[in-house]
Amino acid sequence: MGACVDEWYGEDAKKNATGRGWWVGRPAELPGSRPLRFDGGPDVGTRLASWPREQVVKCLVHYHPDDAVELRLEQEARLQELWVATRETGHELLLEVIPPRVPAPFAAITSADTDAAVLRAIQRLYTIGLKPEWWKLAPMRPAGWEELAALVAARDPQCRGAVILGLNQPLEELARGFAAATHPIVKGFMVGRTLWAEPAAGWLRGAIDDAALVAAVAANFTALVDAWRASRPERSA
Repeated sequence: MGACVDEWYGEDAKKNATGRGWWVGRPAELPGSRPLRFDGGPDVGTRLASWPREQVVKCLVHYHPDDAVELRLEQEARLQELWVATRETGHELLLEVIPPRVPAPFAAITSADTDAAVLRAIQRLYTIGLKPEWWKLAPMRPAGWEELAALVAARDPQCRGAVILGLNQPLEELARGFAAATHPIVKGFMVGRTLWAEPAAGWLRGAIDDAALVAAVAANFTALVDAWRASRPERSA
């Protein structure tokens, strides 16, 4: 069991989850930053030194291997700083890699193109010396997960694996993504907005009360857990 908890809005939940033996992820990035910036200032090493060792450092980077050279090198420099900091503090690192869409019509960008961009990005990050314990990636085709597993085996056999992110996709689409992600390199999922965005919008409009909000989010999470278990019945038995 685990959770990735917002640095500020989830402070109470983060404290409650820490110390129970759960997997607890904690974001390091400044939300929405591109080039990458760290929340709390540039001295990420000093900041991590105050975090409990059991918390996993999560960093989302909007990175594409075909980014302009200046942008790509700046982002890579920040990631290398974070990598060094986690080695010094003893924290595990989870890198969430989301390639921004290239400037082309949506219809011209296939899932195979997106998978290829993700895998090229990971290969590049390995090349510059990063070996995060975890990768957090959007759903890929089965061939994409196979390629990821081969890449990890060649570049960092000690990697713990990958978890699936949601990108605010509908539950049905994520369920299809789970069904395509049966390779053992995929260890689980880490999804947020798919679960709570729509119920929260209704709550903010006053259309539902607190209890209905909680019930809706819980129902969405249950549906996603059921979809995950259905995608790998031999491991759920």
